[in-house]
Amino acid sequence: MSEVSVIIVSHGHEAMLHDCIGSLGEALRDIASETVLLDNLPDGKVEALLRPVFPDVIYMNNPSPVGFADNVNRASKACAGKHLLILNPDTVYQSGSIAGAIDYLEQYGDVALLGCRLMNDDGSVQQNYRRFPTLPVILSRGLGADHWPWQPHFYRWRMMLDATFDRPTPVDWVFGAFMLVRRSCFDAVGGMDPDFNLYYEDVDLCYRLRARGLKTVFYPELQFGHRHLRSSARKPLGKAWRWHVRSAYRILRKHGYLLRPPVELEPH
Repeated sequence: MSEVSVIIVSHGHEAMLHDCIGSLGEALRDIASETVLLDNLPDGKVEALLRPVFPDVIYMNNPSPVGFADNVNRASKACAGKHLLILNPDTVYQSGSIAGAIDYLEQYGDVALLGCRLMNDDGSVQQNYRRFPTLPVILSRGLGADHWPWQPHFYRWRMMLDATFDRPTPVDWVFGAFMLVRRSCFDAVGGMDPDFNLYYEDVDLCYRLRARGLKTVFYPELQFGHRHLRSSARKPLGKAWRWHVRSAYRILRKHGYLLRPPVELEPH
């Protein structure tokens, strides 16, 4: 059995995949691993392009496109790893060790999922951990709060805009660009919820793990670059924006709260 199965879902990301997969050799040193690449487009272009370079990758194709969460669940069924690493194709390994991150998971039985430190293209730190969203935060963000000259305390607190961590720290949730999760915990909660077509599937997974008494931890000792495109923010009222709004509504309705998530951590 592999110690970790890397799951990468591509939807027109051919230009990024070579760098992403090519960087994993160093990240996965000293650990038994496999990489599963699922192409969400049926043309087979990704496999034809990459198999000559990465022949050991397990290639999968969808007959028709589905949502990200559904793709991750499908790919997980082809995985033999004790741990799953859900990884965006727009990421590139920079430093640290996935073996070290797995050692951390093995050391703390109440931790189900780790997020690494993500870096922007300009070398700045990408703040990829947050508290669970609430209706006021979702509405504020929809009104452009990220760009307001002054942001209310409740918004900064829940978005964790002033929180920086240099050691492994429990958080409510981490971006789905990098999620290292115990396979047993992933399966125990039924994987990702496929009703989230795009966005908030990472929030929902961390929420359901927390509801079982399992923690999500930000693990800064492992670092990846991440080209965070935020397509929903770039095109208000576009398809991605509509998916974002629909998923935001679903996360609140599904878990039955508006103002105070019942399973959130105590304040840091």
